This record gives sequence, structure tokens and C-alpha cells, in this order.
Amino acid sequence: MPQNGVGHRAFNITSHHSLRASFYIRQMSSAPWEPEWVVTPELARSLIEEAWPELAPVKAIDLAAGWDNTGFVINDSFVFRFPRRRIAIPLIQTEVRLLPWLAPQLPLRIPIPLYVGSPSERYPCSFAGYPMIPGSTLTAIPVSDGTRQAFARPLAHFLAALHSASATQAKSLGAPEDELGRLDITKGLPRTRERLKKIVDAGVPCDESRIEYLMKTLPSIEQPRVDTVVHGDLHSSQVVLNEQHEIVGIIDWGDIHIGDAAVDFAGIHAMLPRQCHVDFLTHYGPVDEVVWAAARGRALWNTIARLAQGVDVGDTATILETQSCLERLVD
Repeated sequence: MPQNGVGHRAFNITSHHSLRASFYIRQMSSAPWEPEWVVTPELARSLIEEAWPELAPVKAIDLAAGWDNTGFVINDSFVFRFPRRRIAIPLIQTEVRLLPWLAPQLPLRIPIPLYVGSPSERYPCSFAGYPMIPGSTLTAIPVSDGTRQAFARPLAHFLAALHSASATQAKSLGAPEDELGRLDITKGLPRTRERLKKIVDAGVPCDESRIEYLMKTLPSIEQPRVDTVVHGDLHSSQVVLNEQHEIVGIIDWGDIHIGDAAVDFAGIHAMLPRQCHVDFLTHYGPVDEVVWAAARGRALWNTIARLAQGVDVGDTATILETQSCLERLVD
């Protein structure tokens, strides 16, 4: 049935032909951003044309390969995302259920799944297509801290609206609780140290002693709240800007869950210079000081993980952006 003016169309695209798997399976890697299978533009084009002939002939352009999904721009109008790891399969299914309900409640655009494909013998996962939000991510566009100060208010209004959404209703639509311990700094510290060493060994300068000090001394939330709808992975690559460097959308909602607002505040610590934090908090509303400080710890180890991924795959834009985030965090 149409939701929020968008028709939600699901199709089973199992092939009737005797075809071997068309996706490439890779061995499991210790790096969580390494794919378990790789979707090529040719496979994406074939799956989409088979499920939705009205989109043919499909033009598929590589968009990005994140930790969980491979993305393509389709016919200059849609973004299709294909899980590249098993962990991402339920995440994209959660997006399909929640985003049409959530979108009308938010002051910025978010992707609304319009096309939903089912697993087949050629590709073992659900996948989804969304009308494209025009613009570029904050990671892709070098933006000064002076310009970023203007982001405080729209992000505050966005997160205030998101965190005010009904957790009860989100749960009824399948939103999970935090199953990854996103605010458990103790859990993340050993892996963060390992990643930091690899980053430094690769020649990327980092203030190791300052990072170590902050990771040890920033407060942690022993019992995170489980009563708030959160994005779950808010960072520069999820923030879409227009040509005027205004925020127009927030993307990649696979980590949406019912948890603690501190998880989302981490993105504010990383993306925005400290001199505009008061402006953010003024427009967001009261935030406990311990929660705010603990979010900085989450931001540190999440940013280091993103920097390690950028170094590992040679993503210059991610390296530069996460370096700037680290500089703000250790200031």
C-alpha cells in the first residue's frame, strides 16, 4: 500500500533458470568493512531490470561501498543499496519498515524505500531502491569549521525531532535495541588501540597519547537508556549538503535502533567545532553533562574506526575528513 505518497512495491526475483551465483563471495576478513560478497554494476543492472522492467534500460553508476552496503545510482534518479555483509541483511529490512513512517516527522529529507527486492539464487539478500537526495556528503566536500558552525541548528532540530519519535511505535515496526554496545568504551578500547597503531604505522599522524588519555578518562554510561529512536551511526558520510553547503538530508539508516541519544551526539562532537556546541544544545534542549561527555568517547573510537577503514582502502576523502574530526575531538 502507498505510504506517505510513495508506493511500496516488493517483488520476488528468484530466477527460473539454472544459473550459478552471480555475486562474488570473499573469505571472512578481520576488517569489518571487507565484503563477504561483491555486487557488480552488471549484477545490479540485471536484478533491477528483472524485478522492475519499467526501469529498463538501467544505467548503473557506482556510488560507494560502505561497511555494510554497496550503492549504485540508477538512471540518475534512484540510489539502490545491496548488502555486502550478512550483518547488513536485517539492517536494510529495518530501513524498509521504519523509514516511510519516520520521514514525515523529520525536518530534513531521509531516504524512503520505493523498490524492495527479494533474495534469489543469483543474490542472497533483500535490497532496496530510494529516490535520490541530490547533493554530496560532508565527507566528499571539504567544509571549513567556520562553515560548519551553521550546521549546529539544523542538526539540533533534526535530532530533537528524531529523538521525540515514538519508541513504542518504532518497536512495533521492528526497531531493535542496541545489540552492539555502541557506548561501551571499555569494549572498544583494545580494538581502537590496534587500529590506531595501524594508522600511525601507515604514516598518518595522530596524537596517540592524547587519544589514550581521553579514552581512559572520559565518562562512560554504565546503563544506557533504551527509550529513544536514534540514527545509530551519524557521521560526515551520512550528512548530505547542497551546492550552498546547506544540510538537506541524512542518509544510511541501517543502524537505526531504540537506544540512548548519546550515540547520535557522538556525531556532533566529531563533525562540529566546539565553539558551536552551545548553539546546538540551545536548540536541541537539555542534555545531561555526563551523557554529553560520554558521547565524545563514542565519537573518538568510531572516528578512529572510520579513519582505519579509509587508510586500508585508500579513500582519501574519508582520511581527510576523519583526520579533521579527530583534531576536533582531541582539542
